[in-house]
Amino acid sequence: MNPETKKPLVSVIIPSYNSQFYIARCLHSIINQHTTFSYEVIVVDSSKDDTPIIIKHNFPSVQLISLKSQTFPGAARDIGVKESQGEIIAFIDSGCIASQDWLEKGIQTLHQGYSFVGGAVKNANPGIISTADYIIAFSELFPTMPSKKVSFMATCNFMCMKEAFKKVGGFDPSLLAGEDTLFCYLAAQNFSLYFNNSLLVSHHNRVRFTKYMNHQYNFGKYASRLRKKVKLPGNIFAKYPFLALFIPGVRFVRISLRMIRWNYKMLPQFILLTPLILVGIFSWSWGFIRENLQKK
Repeated sequence: MNPETKKPLVSVIIPSYNSQFYIARCLHSIINQHTTFSYEVIVVDSSKDDTPIIIKHNFPSVQLISLKSQTFPGAARDIGVKESQGEIIAFIDSGCIASQDWLEKGIQTLHQGYSFVGGAVKNANPGIISTADYIIAFSELFPTMPSKKVSFMATCNFMCMKEAFKKVGGFDPSLLAGEDTLFCYLAAQNFSLYFNNSLLVSHHNRVRFTKYMNHQYNFGKYASRLRKKVKLPGNIFAKYPFLALFIPGVRFVRISLRMIRWNYKMLPQFILLTPLILVGIFSWSWGFIRENLQKK
């Protein structure tokens, strides 16, 4: 990291919860960025494990904000932005590893006139369950997808101008998942969002079946909850509960088409993992349907 003491150009913000197995690799990738400008690193942590100890002992240059109770990622990011000094905000998750030119590529793209820039996601831990988890979660963000203007980007690889972030209003702190969907939807009302496929992070995905299923279920649950509040793509499934029965087929077809068009080299893996992927999609759909049937 650039050791200059002047006000940093960029603030890298990392929300963290029980990240002891990943946080060191994440922070190593951030503090060793190849850049020509100054930046600060802020971790907003609400862990119950040894994450804060690891940060304090091994990364003294990192600003650690310790919270007493578990805090959802969106709320943690908002706290980090309030404490930040940079005019540019860069978000990455604690389970991600940034490429060495991550910040440089992101800043270059922002300087092309965009207020919000997102990047591609690679699989940091290929395996049977983790690859299925990766395909379901990030099929829209494969490095093989073309760079273009988009309406959604994941906040595990996301940069923006702080002033634009403030105008959008930050993240919804009540959402465990889907807060990035809502944020991007609101940002797209007044700004252009650009996906740069050369802006890369590697994401650690779930390796245990129960965590994989719970993760998909919770994402489906919050996808439904969000669509009860805001008119988003897919809102029709929340408005008419019987249509939710078609969600598994719709999601699988969309993922399949992306694989065929943009990531055909992974098609053999995708075919072999289809049963596991379908199980995950059904878990996501069950979370969506159950939440859909709850009273508003």
